Amino acid sequence: MAAAANHLIPEQGKFRRALAAFTTGLQALDYTSFDYTLDRIEYLEREVARLKDELGESREPNPGDDNRGGVVGLEH
Repeated sequence: MAAAANHLIPEQGKFRRALAAFTTGLQALDYTSFDYTLDRIEYLEREVARLKDELGESREPNPGDDNRGGVVGLEH
């Protein structure tokens, strides 16, 4: 009888481990409002970095641009 009781303990442990793994998996799939907020902040940070790069590129002078052809060229 003692051998039969000892045999059930590993089976119960397997079920508990499987249930714990299943519960952990469900919790991992849960998308909370905190996760949403972090995702939005990350997206906005990437967007700001992209806009800064774009603004920096538009402010860089082109090598062919010089100011000699500006207002002085219209005086004819």
